[in-house]
Amino acid sequence: MLTLAGVGKRYRRRSVLAALDLALARGEIVGLLGPNGSGKTTTLRIAAGYAWPDSGEVRLAGEVFDPDQATLRARIGYLPERVPLYDPFTVGEYLDFVAAARGLHGPSRASAVARVIAAFELDAVRTRVIGRLSKGFRQRIGLAQALVGEPDVLLLDEPTNGLDPFQILEARRMIRAAARGRGVIFSTHILQEVAALCTRVVYLHEGRLVELAVDGRDAGLEVRLARASLDAVRARVHALDPAIELRSAEALGEDRHRLVFDLGRAGVARAELVRLLAEFADLESVGEATPDIEQALNAALAAQARGAAA
Repeated sequence: MLTLAGVGKRYRRRSVLAALDLALARGEIVGLLGPNGSGKTTTLRIAAGYAWPDSGEVRLAGEVFDPDQATLRARIGYLPERVPLYDPFTVGEYLDFVAAARGLHGPSRASAVARVIAAFELDAVRTRVIGRLSKGFRQRIGLAQALVGEPDVLLLDEPTNGLDPFQILEARRMIRAAARGRGVIFSTHILQEVAALCTRVVYLHEGRLVELAVDGRDAGLEVRLARASLDAVRARVHALDPAIELRSAEALGEDRHRLVFDLGRAGVARAELVRLLAEFADLESVGEATPDIEQALNAALAAQARGAAA
């Protein structure tokens, strides 16, 4: 849906992006990781048509993206790091203004505004002045304006930055809902956010993207056990199904472990494995494991360093 090919960008003497390549497919939520100042915002601004690369090109559904083409720009929803809200407007007035700026008129404009107000549960504050609303509501309005007109691509620059834990959970829920049927690039420097939301992860390092090997993995079954030796666990699980992989084992204390199992190739259901473990150990917790983003990041950077040295 969206392709950045060989994109380079300089600010005076400083190179921010160097031959950056990134492709986004429908249904993907791509996590764009990187430290502050690494170029994440510049990448999203170029993808959204708010900045232009010094080299390379941007394509939208195979067509070269020219920001002057209103029809192409309308297919991209963009939430900058600083949400572009007009505090004197009411929520309804602001969203109506955004819809008009995107070329919507008449009944289509009204229905577009009504859709995002319903999707982000903004009806209760529709007539409230934006400047008097909480940060959580302001972030919700920012997401709503990015989706006015049903764009094919959604670009989010640190959308959970500054939110409290409850607001972060709410934002995650809304982002997952917004991602249905479109491609999403989600910029952040927080590993937990990527693990919770994204289907694919890339890391911006020295102006280039490093793909992290975490996409497509089964999330895995995470269990915390007490009063069981690791050798006994391995033997009993192997007897149940040799295809069950013990992905990781972490000692939490005497006879206590955090284990992550991969059942992707196994012929048994998760419930069968849980029942087996409960027969000979104390199950403290059972849940879905999240991909180890930090481990994948370290592996990718190490491989890149070895390649540069060679």
